[in-house]
Amino acid sequence: MTKQVKAGLGVLALMAALLVASLALAATSKPAITGFTPSTAKSGATVTITGKNLSGATAVTIGGLKASSFKVVSATKITVKLPSNAKAGKIVVKTKGGTATSSSSLKI
Repeated sequence: MTKQVKAGLGVLALMAALLVASLALAATSKPAITGFTPSTAKSGATVTITGKNLSGATAVTIGGLKASSFKVVSATKITVKLPSNAKAGKIVVKTKGGTATSSSSLKI
């Protein structure tokens, strides 16, 4: 094996290690909610939450009530179906990295 090949393999191994480390960090980074739309919704409606580090969300609550269902669309977006007994309040998203709470309340 030539020195160039060995050096190239070393660089590839380092890049792979950095990628794994960054993915692990992203999976446990503290989430944040930057907004949601609409700001006013009815029971059963769908609300879109935007933010960062939302991947792997394990729970979503609105006004202290569990969402009927939710889907993590990306690390920056979650869609949530409001429960039939929805009430106004702040939106909370829980992930392995922590808990994010919206700065404003959803109005019902």
